[in-house]
Amino acid sequence: MNLPFTVASKAARAFSDREDQRIKEKYGTAHDPGTVPINREADVDPAVAAAGGDFGNITMNVATVLHEREEQPVAFVDVRDAAAWARGHVPGAIHMPMHEVGVRVSELPWEQLVVTYCDDGEVSRQAVTFFRERGMEDTFVLEGGLAAWKKAGLEVKS
Repeated sequence: MNLPFTVASKAARAFSDREDQRIKEKYGTAHDPGTVPINREADVDPAVAAAGGDFGNITMNVATVLHEREEQPVAFVDVRDAAAWARGHVPGAIHMPMHEVGVRVSELPWEQLVVTYCDDGEVSRQAVTFFRERGMEDTFVLEGGLAAWKKAGLEVKS
């Protein structure tokens, strides 16, 4: 048996077991993490909600992302499908289609800011909800998705 594969399998199993335990503690039973419902109210500051504000601090506009990128490393995660990725993406972005997020979450840099994007923001919102459920608090949705990035005149790689 290939030793690196054995080590990787054990690490993946340990990660999965830890996640199942966290889900059991939170929801009472373990279930497929891909079925975690979007609970927009969970991140809402009651004062912000009462004022008609957004659902917590889950989105970042392009200007804020650019400012943050000057201060610290930012990992971009494109959660669109392969065809959309091929049409263009943020340079250096990680391609992680939403159906792979549950399996590949461990590939993300937990120590830095993570900004997800898609076409309309809904899929990105699901990904960020999933990441935050697992303790990655520095994850955000790029407001306006790739279209906002392009509109700002920023580079898109094909």
